[in-house]
Amino acid sequence: MEKKTPAKGKPSFEKALGELEKIAERLEDGSLGLEESIAEFERGSRLARYCREKLDEAERRIEILQKGKDGAVEKRAVRVKPDTGEIDDDEDLQGSLL
Repeated sequence: MEKKTPAKGKPSFEKALGELEKIAERLEDGSLGLEESIAEFERGSRLARYCREKLDEAERRIEILQKGKDGAVEKRAVRVKPDTGEIDDDEDLQGSLL
């Protein structure tokens, strides 16, 4: 499978998430001044929005092969928990990720 590279000027999801975690740590430790805190918060907000968009995009692309009652394999969309990004498997999904 071909690996997609991030759009020019856009960080990978992993890089953006890592930076968001660092920003959260700096904001939580209380060592920043007011202006620095505001700037970090704004950057964190943009990174959080970007990560959410990437997760939403991934959610739309994920499908699961599922055997139907007649034994035929069908594709089904997968719901992803918005707070964790994990697959929401309330419906006893069985199959493999494409």
